[in-house]
Amino acid sequence: MSSTSNLYLHFDSSIPLPEMPPSAMKWGVEDQNKLSSVKENTLKSIWVSAPKEFGGPYFSQILKAMAPAGRIEFHTSGDVNSVERGLIFGGFSDIKKDGKCVTATKPSFQVGAARKFKKKKAMESKEDKGQSESKKVDVWALGDDDLAEDDVDLEDEDSLLDREVEKVDVTAPTNVKDKNKDCGVGPGGKRKACKNCTCGLKEDQEKDPNAAPKSACGNCGLGDAFRCSTCPYLGKPAFTSKDNVVKLVL
Repeated sequence: MSSTSNLYLHFDSSIPLPEMPPSAMKWGVEDQNKLSSVKENTLKSIWVSAPKEFGGPYFSQILKAMAPAGRIEFHTSGDVNSVERGLIFGGFSDIKKDGKCVTATKPSFQVGAARKFKKKKAMESKEDKGQSESKKVDVWALGDDDLAEDDVDLEDEDSLLDREVEKVDVTAPTNVKDKNKDCGVGPGGKRKACKNCTCGLKEDQEKDPNAAPKSACGNCGLGDAFRCSTCPYLGKPAFTSKDNVVKLVL
């Protein structure tokens, strides 16, 4: 793939696809996982049509695949402000909105670029040095004569050793609580949910381990481009679910 490659991500069929250059590539919803195999800094421009903004991990993949100063043109039938916000958090610059389209560019600097700055050693004159020494704060100290005074009460160090140390039974830590849970621990170290549990322990204990994971954002079926970084469906194809039947979108 050359550095002048153009990529068209057509994920929204309601948005017409423009005329493409002969050397451009077109990917549909079923091809969205191919982006992870694209080499870094190889795409000069990306045209996108999607029903909503991409997830953060997918925007990061796009940024890595684009060449420095590369341009992205994002068309959406959804919330254009969410697309703009996603591009900002994704690391793009020069972001502009025009109706249902948002354009942005990748910064021209390379990721991890560094530059050394020379430190200039300031020349301090004798007069300034004398003023700075005079401004030093005096350190308070306790002299030998001060300890001999009758009004100084010192702690008896032998009495400190006679105090009882609070003992903790580490073999059965029934008094130890999980920092993320507020419910108490019963005998034997087993935690039991309170009657009015608000820390989530009751839901965790009543959760069916064999049940299918539920989507927290509603984007799981759209594919990896729209999924969050902790999605349980990462790496799987897009799908539609109805009547507990999963249907792959191929």
